Amino acid sequence: MYDERRPAVPTLSYAKDFQGVADVFLRDPGRYAPLLQFIESVMAGESDLTKAEREMIAAYVSKLNGCDFCLGAHKWTLAALDIDAKVIEAVDAGPDAEAVDERLRPLLRFAGRLTRDPEAVGQADVDALLAVGWSEQAVEDTINVTALFNYVNRLVDAFGIKGSESYFKQVGRALATQGYEPLIRSALKKAS
Repeated sequence: MYDERRPAVPTLSYAKDFQGVADVFLRDPGRYAPLLQFIESVMAGESDLTKAEREMIAAYVSKLNGCDFCLGAHKWTLAALDIDAKVIEAVDAGPDAEAVDERLRPLLRFAGRLTRDPEAVGQADVDALLAVGWSEQAVEDTINVTALFNYVNRLVDAFGIKGSESYFKQVGRALATQGYEPLIRSALKKAS
C-alpha cells in the first residue's frame, strides 16, 4: 500500500511536521470546517452508494492520482469495513480486476474517466450507468466522491504529507467507525 520511496516534499515551512491531512485542516479550522462537513456528507451521509462503495471510489481515484497518502488511508478504511483483502488490493489493478464486484465496475470506470479525462465525460457515460441499474443519485454521489478526492489528493500532495502504515491503519479504523465527525468537532472547537 505505502511506498516510502516516493518523496513527499513539504511546500510550506510550517508543513514539515504534518503527519496527515488533519494537520492541514486543524492549522486553519475556520477555512477547512466547511470542507470537513462536505467530506462527512459525501463519504458518510445519506447516499445510494454504500460506505464501502464510496471508499472504493476514493481509493481508486487516489491510486489514479498517485496520492499514496489517501490511497493508504482509504485502503485501511476498507479493511476496517471488513472488505476482503483481495478486493482492497484490486484497487491497484483497476475496475476490471476479478475481485471487483461486477456491479461496481462501471462506477469505477466512470470515476476513472472523470479523473483522467473530465472534459470527455458526457451523457453517454451517465446513460451507461443508468442502463446497468445505478440511480441518478448514485451517479451524482460518484461525481462528488471523485471530485472531492481529486481535490484532497492535490491538497495532500502539495503539503507533502506522506503518512505511514501505522497512521493509515489508525485513520482507517477511525473513518470506518466514526466518520469525520471527531475531526469536524475538533476543527470547530479550535476555530471558536
